[in-house]
Amino acid sequence: MRAAIIIFIFITLCLISGQVVCFRVIGCAGGSLMFKCPYKKQNDQHKEKYFCRDRSCKMGISSELQRRWYYNGRFALYDDENSRFFTVFIRNLSREDDGKYTCGDNQKWSHDVDLEVNRESGCGTSVILDQYVGQTISFLCEYDDKFKTHTKVFYRLKEGPVHVLNSSQSSQSSEEKIILSDSHEDQITVTIRDISADDGGVYLCGVERDGSDDRPSKTSITHITFIKEIQLNVYSRIASVQVQAYSSKSVFITCKFPQEFRRNKKFIQKDSSQKIIVDEQNQWVRHDEVHMYDDSSEGLLKVFISDLTEDDGGTYRCGVNITDDDLFTDVKLTVNQVGHFRASSKASAVISESVNLTCDFPEKHGETFKHICRENEQKICESISSSEQKRFEFSVSTAGVFTVIISNVSERDAGVYWCGAETRDTHLTSVSLTNQHQLTRSLVKRLSEDQCPSAVSSSGITRVSRGRFAKEISRTSVCETEFVFHRI
Repeated sequence: MRAAIIIFIFITLCLISGQVVCFRVIGCAGGSLMFKCPYKKQNDQHKEKYFCRDRSCKMGISSELQRRWYYNGRFALYDDENSRFFTVFIRNLSREDDGKYTCGDNQKWSHDVDLEVNRESGCGTSVILDQYVGQTISFLCEYDDKFKTHTKVFYRLKEGPVHVLNSSQSSQSSEEKIILSDSHEDQITVTIRDISADDGGVYLCGVERDGSDDRPSKTSITHITFIKEIQLNVYSRIASVQVQAYSSKSVFITCKFPQEFRRNKKFIQKDSSQKIIVDEQNQWVRHDEVHMYDDSSEGLLKVFISDLTEDDGGTYRCGVNITDDDLFTDVKLTVNQVGHFRASSKASAVISESVNLTCDFPEKHGETFKHICRENEQKICESISSSEQKRFEFSVSTAGVFTVIISNVSERDAGVYWCGAETRDTHLTSVSLTNQHQLTRSLVKRLSEDQCPSAVSSSGITRVSRGRFAKEISRTSVCETEFVFHRI
């Protein structure tokens, strides 16, 4: 009843003012609004149009452009001389926008516009959606019960601020790119099929209405209240990454997925072969020479492939299962022949001292990072723990070679190490392992000089005898624990 009284008063004032057109438009706080201001005269096509607040025109927009959007902050204006009206678009409305406005032709004639901004339930909301190329997305736009019979529209802010994409009054086909489904209760469902990179941007769900809450008539001046704004971010599916590796060596690949899918099942698939699903989470699972680890806390899938051959080359999908779709990164693995890596050699280290490991660093990896890892009991090379990393130092690489310096060597350092080149991408990290170093524990313990067992020196080599064991070392004055690196 109160709304009807307000409308009656507004119409009465319009008639008193003598305006031919006087209308009311309604928006919601946080939302957007679009309406048309009709020409008053036949020869108004090429004159400046404006929309501003009160008669002082302190806030608003004006333009002499035809068939091009003109912007001024939150306001935009489009003059369509052929249709004999110009369109006004206002974004991010607030309660301070509430008030009296005018639209017209260079202030020679004008129409009064009463702009009302309210806080209707479910109106003026905004969301951010992240999707990937090739996917299909569906989302809801909720509306008030009073709009059950109103026409719903779906717009995109592109080039001009608004471009109509679909309407609930249009016929809907399952083959269309964008489909609107109106429940005629409280929401519409918007579906965008086969998303491409060009589909990223801002979209608006709206309701056609007039100055009242009744369904617009053919004679009334309608406007669109945009009830929801959607920021759609489109990413590649997810990416396509080139990975270089070497025959008889290993490669370590880590794929990263959005956090909302971290508990979904992950998989690896080569070319068109059957998917290898990782059924267990947070533990290594083996399939032939492929080891996989589904890290559900970080949303990662780790893949380790050892003893590579040329046949292992190809395109892999490192992915995660989601509803009615898969999300994956294309990994294009090339397995190169090894012809230039350095031959096997031995090196020794003394407890509490340092040892150097020499590693090949192929020139094609010049922009990547040096890497060192250590094999676990399952023969999978895992990164050095953060607490130990400070003892591992990389030298400056020269001519395709770099050195890893392990300081303060202890017995726990015995084991097998790999070094190589690490490449980092937004959604994937790969490590091409090139050199394997085996650090073995000697049977000789470190002793002080007065604790040394009997020693017999011959040709500069000291032979230390103890029980059934004997070991040759290169020093004659002290007994030491020796670690030997076998480079394979």
